[in-house]
Amino acid sequence: MIKAFNWLHWLLDLRFLPDKIQNWLFETGTRAIEVFSGLAMLGFAFTFLLAGDELYKADLYEKFQHLHKPSLIGILVVVSILQLGFAVVKSYHLKLVSSFLLMFSSLIWAVITGMFIAGYPPVSTGMTTYAVLTIVCSFAGLYLNRHAKHLEDKKQGKGL
Repeated sequence: MIKAFNWLHWLLDLRFLPDKIQNWLFETGTRAIEVFSGLAMLGFAFTFLLAGDELYKADLYEKFQHLHKPSLIGILVVVSILQLGFAVVKSYHLKLVSSFLLMFSSLIWAVITGMFIAGYPPVSTGMTTYAVLTIVCSFAGLYLNRHAKHLEDKKQGKGL
């Protein structure tokens, strides 16, 4: 069991990728991921807000009626605004908050992915698109967290 946990940690921590590739993949792209995720959440929230209950009549969105609509809209709006706001911060401590928001947004996208999967059939792009966004937000959040801690340690002269 411990070996499986260590393997999972190694995989989720991206240890199989060299630091150079991790930096290339996420260092400059993390902000873009934050902005994209935040804007996509706002779009999702406004779609549910403006469409009313008509949206639930579509097969693809039928399962979303099991979520409390005001809570869903509220969570999406709050997290997206926070995510967009924290995307521009430069403080190491606030970057940690930003990394948490990215990881939390990956949980939100996972729930949305689950709603599309629960609506199967029909097959929809929501099953894969939001799953990819879940993974990308999660990895970007983990990377940003490690990167912010590394920069803070470097600033304080620790560990290097």
